[in-house]
Amino acid sequence: MHKTRALPLLLLVLLALLAGCAGGPPKRVYPPQASVQELQVQADGRWLVKLRIRNFSTVPMNFSQLQATLTVGGQEATRIDINPGLSVGPGSAEVLEQVFAPGPGAREAVAQALASRRNVPYLLSGRLVSTDPGTDDAFEYPSRLDPVPGLEGVLR
Repeated sequence: MHKTRALPLLLLVLLALLAGCAGGPPKRVYPPQASVQELQVQADGRWLVKLRIRNFSTVPMNFSQLQATLTVGGQEATRIDINPGLSVGPGSAEVLEQVFAPGPGAREAVAQALASRRNVPYLLSGRLVSTDPGTDDAFEYPSRLDPVPGLEGVLR
C-alpha cells in the first residue's frame, strides 16, 4: 500500500521540478560590439567595408541604428549613420557592407599599408541602438587591419 501512495507523491515532485525548469535560462543583455571584418579598396577608389556586429546577449537583438566613426591610420575615413535593420541571434554575429569614399588621410594610410605589406591601425567607435530589447550602447573597437596575401587591395 505504500507503493500506491509513493507514486503520486513522486509524480508531484517531478512535476514541480519540471515547472521550475520551464522558465529556461535567465535573459541577460550585454552591450553589443561592432568591428571591421574586411576592407576592400575598389577600382574607383571607394572602399567596401564589411562591418561585423556581435551580440553577446542571451536574447536576440534587432538593431535599428548604427552611428559610428571609422578612423584608419589615425585619419578619419568616414562617418556611418545607418539603419541596418539587422537581427542578430544570441551569442552570434552578422556582417553588413558599406561602400563609401574615404577621407584623403585614411586613403593614403591604407595605400601605404598595402604597398609596404604592413598592418594599419583602425578605430571604430560610436553607438548601436536596438529596438528589441531596447538598448542604446556606446562602443569603441581599436584593432589593426593586415593586407591579405593574394588578394589585391584587401585588408582583414
